[in-house]
Amino acid sequence: MEWPCPDDERVFWRTDSPLASGGTSTVWVGSAGDGVLVFNGSDRVYLDGYEYQITVAPDQFEKLRAALGAESAADLVELVCAHAAAIMSRGERSWLEDRGIECGFISY
Repeated sequence: MEWPCPDDERVFWRTDSPLASGGTSTVWVGSAGDGVLVFNGSDRVYLDGYEYQITVAPDQFEKLRAALGAESAADLVELVCAHAAAIMSRGERSWLEDRGIECGFISY
């Protein structure tokens, strides 16, 4: 299986915990070439190192924008980054599912 890795990926969220000054967890977000919104996460402590990917397909974008109170033209990467604290207070997958937004999940 080939996982999308966005060219425009940027840090979405990072813990403040100092694991060699990089925190213990980092989540990146970006848009893949096929338009899918992609969250790539890495937790360097949980389960001795845990990585995952959450994807949101374009047919869910209007629901996502509505959940964040944005207009249909809003840039999704900018939008989710502006709401990172609220989204991560629940965890990105749970936050999406709580709002009826379908998402894919894989971990390794």
